[in-house]
Amino acid sequence: MSGPDSNNTDILVRFRNVQKSYDGRSMIVKNLNLDIQHGEFLTLLGPSGSGKTTSLMMLAGFETPTSGTIELAGRSLDDVPAYKRNIGMVFQNYALFPHMTVAENLAFPLKVRGLGKDDIKKRVENGLAMVQLNQFGNRFPSQLSGGQQQRVALARALVFEPQVVLMDEPLGALDKQLREHMQYEIKRLHNKLGITVVYVTHDQGEALTMSNRVAVFNDGVIQQIDSPEELYERPVTAFVANFIGENNRTHGRITGVENGYGTVLLDNGTHMQGVLANQSLKTGDMVSVSIRPERVVIDPPAGSTEQNGQGEILEFVYFGDHVRLRLNLYDNPNFVVKQPIAMLGQTLKVGKRINVGWKREFVRILDPYQ
Repeated sequence: MSGPDSNNTDILVRFRNVQKSYDGRSMIVKNLNLDIQHGEFLTLLGPSGSGKTTSLMMLAGFETPTSGTIELAGRSLDDVPAYKRNIGMVFQNYALFPHMTVAENLAFPLKVRGLGKDDIKKRVENGLAMVQLNQFGNRFPSQLSGGQQQRVALARALVFEPQVVLMDEPLGALDKQLREHMQYEIKRLHNKLGITVVYVTHDQGEALTMSNRVAVFNDGVIQQIDSPEELYERPVTAFVANFIGENNRTHGRITGVENGYGTVLLDNGTHMQGVLANQSLKTGDMVSVSIRPERVVIDPPAGSTEQNGQGEILEFVYFGDHVRLRLNLYDNPNFVVKQPIAMLGQTLKVGKRINVGWKREFVRILDPYQ
């Protein structure tokens, strides 16, 4: 699956028919075709073992493709060692040299590239300023917090002005608050510097927050590559719908198709309409049906929703800005509704029966979920 058109001169990185196997039999990455544009923030997202990190490591030069080729700025990387690829790398464990000061850590990749002393000094100062650590140049990594160490690692990856920066789960070791702060920090630097970033994570929220595009991996294959909004609102496979965000999922058989919409007879005998995520789906096909919890409306005004039902509240959880309800609806005891506090017009409690509804445009009819 590719990104931009193959003749687009804005393409910086190209994977062409790339495969990777460690044992000669099972493929960790299967026939990967992917274009990455200059200046974009692309996240490789997927569960453990899906092939995302292996793809990143092949681009970095730490792993070699079993077959296929990877290009950087139009040049094949087949015979180019990692240290000659002009690629910056940020790891989860920071990988800072403990015996060097912060300034010496930043200077190291510049010295390796043979830059002059004055140029190195200036770039180190600019690098520290970029991550707001101007006063920390003489400290050692052990004297810094986890967030500060990750900033140093980020500055070190950027200081020699690489063509692309690769980040492998860089925030995985940080606590929630610091992790969220660093997400915005990295995105700010991306916007300010216009750098190309390829980012690996298994955290869906992180991918949606930071990326221009997200490539969702599963079983060595990109299931869908799209903007965060497209992935969340219009997933094309059941795996993507269920891996990204929370979903109410049910199953049934298509009984009719018209103008891009389908009607599905659910397992409990109810009919539901929704958008056909794949236009090859046809009458008679077994499918899964998904709708996001926040697209379900409590007590919808008459005529405002095409699908309606009544369910019993089995669980009520207060989150401050919204509530999360678990209902028994259509014989499904795990049907979830999320409602902003400001939109609640009644007192809700466990055991109460409530009316809910939704528009058919928010329902996705997808392949059967395995």
